[in-house]
Amino acid sequence: MKRTLLIISLALTTLTLSATRRALVVGIGNYPASSGWAKINGDKDIPMVEEMLLANGFSKANIVELSNQQATCAAIKQQFENLIARSQSGDYIYIHFSGHGQQITDLNGDEEDGFDEAWIPYDAQFAFTKGKYEGQNHLIDDELNGYLHRLREKIGGTGKIIVVADACHSGGGSRAETDEEYVVRGTADAFVIKGVKKTVTAVSYPVEWTFISACKPYQCNYEYKGNGSLTYALYQQKDNFTSLTSKQVGQRVRSCIASIIPFTQTPVLEVTSGTETDIFF
Repeated sequence: MKRTLLIISLALTTLTLSATRRALVVGIGNYPASSGWAKINGDKDIPMVEEMLLANGFSKANIVELSNQQATCAAIKQQFENLIARSQSGDYIYIHFSGHGQQITDLNGDEEDGFDEAWIPYDAQFAFTKGKYEGQNHLIDDELNGYLHRLREKIGGTGKIIVVADACHSGGGSRAETDEEYVVRGTADAFVIKGVKKTVTAVSYPVEWTFISACKPYQCNYEYKGNGSLTYALYQQKDNFTSLTSKQVGQRVRSCIASIIPFTQTPVLEVTSGTETDIFF
């Protein structure tokens, strides 16, 4: 019996030691002028995120960064595939997107309001053009869910996934009209795919990761002093991640954004049921 317990203990220790912290960080600020997207500062979030990760046990060799023209839809998808291929049981995975966000026509009928939420890669266009651009480079939430579920299968129950989206799902335009200091990441104009009629059957997907969004789907996500407000708020807590629970991090992020953004912007924290009191990192 003692020998069996020793073998189990050694196996668990080996598993813990072999666990790796891996990250995919995407930051886009200089979208092509022809895309219709306004310039923002998503690319300037990358150094802040990298510093935050290095302070919490990630090695630079395991942090993949895509900036501006590197962050095409195909490149982001390829890095998700690479991340899934490399990941092992027990790994910690951090995924960060800083860029524009937009709602797009829901094609499979799983959204009550008829729109999916999408991250906007470098090569995504602002508006629908029949036969030219019909949303093929928008990275929609259904696709992201697919990648995240595959990652969860690879890392198992002992691993952890944190996803941070410093982007709008919908907002009030490319800039706040009241003050140009507060740049908005996103648009109130949904990407409408014409000629699509779907019967809506709302589906509730289980969350098997920690997800932090900069704002509610109907709100603007404002920048603060040249960085994403969510990235900035998380950065302020970088030395506390190993002692704070996910719920506490969410509370501190909301408090920080409320103190620096003079508009209504409410970050959203979603976690796997029962893990609210787990340590964030």
